[in-house]
Parts: sequence; C-alpha cells; structure tokens
Amino acid sequence: MNRKIIIGILGALLLVSLVVFCSTLRIGLSFDSDGNVKDDGTFTITFNGSEQYTDEELAEYLFETDMSANPFVFWWMDKFGEHVEIPFIEKYDVELEGLTSFNVTFYDKSIVGYIEYMGSYKYFDKDGIVVESSPVLLPDIPYITGINVDYIVLHEKLPVNNEKLFDILLDVTQLISKYDIAVEKINISEKLEIKLYIGNVRVELGDGDDLSEKMMVLKDIIPQLVDVSGVLDMKVYDPQRNEYTFKKDE
Repeated sequence: MNRKIIIGILGALLLVSLVVFCSTLRIGLSFDSDGNVKDDGTFTITFNGSEQYTDEELAEYLFETDMSANPFVFWWMDKFGEHVEIPFIEKYDVELEGLTSFNVTFYDKSIVGYIEYMGSYKYFDKDGIVVESSPVLLPDIPYITGINVDYIVLHEKLPVNNEKLFDILLDVTQLISKYDIAVEKINISEKLEIKLYIGNVRVELGDGDDLSEKMMVLKDIIPQLVDVSGVLDMKVYDPQRNEYTFKKDE
C-alpha cells in the first residue's frame, strides 16, 4: 500500500478519534443543596451576577440538551450562535478563563414592581416599561396597586395618565431598598399619594414630600409595629406629640 495512503488513513482515524473524544466531553454540572454549582470535572463553570436565580436554575436554561453542555459547543454557540433567552435576565456574558473554565456573568432586568393583569404578573422597570410577563411571582418585588390600564404590551411603557407616577415609584422603591424595609404592597392613588403595606400596618406617606426623611423615621418605627394592626399616618408630623399618628384597628 502506498505510504501516502497509509498516512492519510492514519490521519483520518486520528481525526475521527479526536472528534469522538471531544464530543464526549461535558462541563461539570453538579450542585450543592442550595443550588450552587460545585467545582468538579475537567471543564468547570461559574455563575455570578443574578439575584433572581440559583446556579442550578440558570444551568437548566443554558444547557437544555446534553450536547449543549459540551464545552466546544457551548463556546461556539456563545461566539457564533444566539444566546438563550432567560426570563428576568437582560443579557449574559461568557468568558473562557484558561482552557478549561468558563465564567458566566448575568445581568438581571431592572424591576421596581409588578401589577396583576389578565391572569399573570407584569413586571416593569423604573421607566414603566413592561420587561416581563410571567405566571411566576418573584420574591422581594413589591406589588403595585392603583395603576389602572386598559391594555399592556410587553416591552412598552404602561399606558398611565400621569407619568410622574413612575418617578414617585422609583423614589419609593429606592428608599425601601436603602432602608431595608419589607414592603408587601405599594398603593399609588389618583392624586399620587403613597400608601405602604407592611404586615398588618398601612403606612400613609402622602404625596411624596420629605419622603426620604419619612422613610428614615419609618425604619426606626417598624419594630414597634410588629404585633399590631392599624394605620400609621405619616402625611403630617404632630409637633405637640413629637410623633406621627398611629390608629389601631378596632
């Protein structure tokens, strides 16, 4: 047999063996009890950036099939294919660290609240843009009431009469986060007056004047309201009693 033919056959066999070997490789995807990925296997991956999902949940979106967990397929799809669409994730970046480790950074969609509409939850950002529609209720996202709309279009602004509402909501939600106040619901009236629902207490904040100062005071008042039910009126400060008025439910 011609030497060139023998070399060609050996080269082809080597190439086929290499392709078969590479096709069997997989990114290590085992998780601990909290859903965090464990560093095991020849090819490893780390996830960071998302507060909405565990590593295990993110991996279920990224690696829908066994072959998609192949490191070469994963790298190729990141560079030349389309990224997987993940609810509540704006985008993600994939970096190859060294030759055997991937790092994926996720960017959560900015969400200030949600409303219920047509049997699902409509999540919107600081500008009132509906960023997601889902049957899933996310934790730590305030429920917003008082927003009345005739229709909702995904990725478009909520059709409200007064867009100042979104500025007020942004201020309120930022202060809620700053002072770490556990608010279940926020109501905005037609006059743009704010009411917070914290446990069994309704907090009336008024039209947003001195909002930062009121929220700072509210943070200190909350421990006194754990086991009570009623209305805390913070619209007007009572200088004689040196406090805001609280009225218990009967």
